Amino acid sequence: MFWYFAIALLALAALFVVVPTWRFHRDSADDRSRREQANLLIFKERVAELERELEAGLLESENFDALKAELERSLLSDVTQQGESSSSQNSSEAGVKKSRLVPIIMFLLAIPVSVLFYQQWGFSDELELAELFERTSTNQDPEVARELVYSIGEILEHDPENGWALYFLGQNLITLGEFPLASSAFERASQFIEQPQDQAVVLGQHAFLEYMLAGQEITEKVEEVIDRIQRLEPNQVLALQILGMDAEKQQDYQSAITYWRRVLQLTPQGDDANAIRERISIAQQALATSSNSRDRDAAAGPRIDVELSIAEGIDLPADTRVFVSALEEGGRGQPLAAQVLTLGELPTTIRLTNADAVGPFNLSSAEMVYVVATASSTGTANVSSGDYQTRTEAFAHLNTHAILQLEIKDLVP
Repeated sequence: MFWYFAIALLALAALFVVVPTWRFHRDSADDRSRREQANLLIFKERVAELERELEAGLLESENFDALKAELERSLLSDVTQQGESSSSQNSSEAGVKKSRLVPIIMFLLAIPVSVLFYQQWGFSDELELAELFERTSTNQDPEVARELVYSIGEILEHDPENGWALYFLGQNLITLGEFPLASSAFERASQFIEQPQDQAVVLGQHAFLEYMLAGQEITEKVEEVIDRIQRLEPNQVLALQILGMDAEKQQDYQSAITYWRRVLQLTPQGDDANAIRERISIAQQALATSSNSRDRDAAAGPRIDVELSIAEGIDLPADTRVFVSALEEGGRGQPLAAQVLTLGELPTTIRLTNADAVGPFNLSSAEMVYVVATASSTGTANVSSGDYQTRTEAFAHLNTHAILQLEIKDLVP
């Protein structure tokens, strides 16, 4: 389509050069013809007057012949002058024609020069990528996907840091079932795409593939990618889906419901939205069933009440997430019980029990535990520089009731 418009514009530009040249040549020839006809008509009229005067006796024969000869000489003189004028004009026109060659030559040169400049500084690569995107987005045929992979490979040979070409390469590799290669292409693409929202989309696909390749487990790599996504775009759909599926797997149904509701808000009405509603309904039923079990576990096991506050002078937003966890001394590092709240809720008292377990082990599975409270600047459970944190010494809960006081005050370097 681009080239059709380009050819049409060149044809229009040619008319601006050809039409004035043709009209000038035609007008010059018409002017010469009109002058010749006018001179001949005047000669004939003058001779007719002389003949009438001769017949009327007003003019003698010798005078008639002399005057007619004079008219003939005058006509011949005019014709000769017009011939010389025409010759001079032709010579002048020849010079003009030579000058007219300049715009014609410039017009003819404009075509190859424009093509050369366009290839050098134009956006032909972007047009080619747009065509590849259109073909990729509508294609489900592995044979077509294989052809597209070769075409994109040629682009990457000349421009290996083309982020969008790498992204389209990953999309076609998914169609071919080459999931590890597709994940690698998305990872590379995210390094060269600058727009934060676009980068979050690419990282979402990378995280989802890594999550599926890991057997639907959130590995350290997946967690790292999700952290990057949430810093760029907290509502990236694929990242939320991963967190929702993992929460379901960990039987953390309340978190699963929260994540799926956020996904539902970002999903257009249709089959996908209905499927998400069904998952929310299933999670709600599971949550209701597990609540009774958790209540029984909480009554039978240890109870740790944490009176939590934050030190004065710490300036963090009220929606900063605060993670409170009980861990086994010298244990695996996975929380035995955990709760999440926001800074705006402090000071408050929370209770950790076996019902707050986030994995296969609970408070009753350990003898010596300690409690950590972290105000996360990134919004994730991973402790990073800039967070504020505090922790207790290890103690034996003895399956009884313990009361602790914690003030979040220490900056994580």
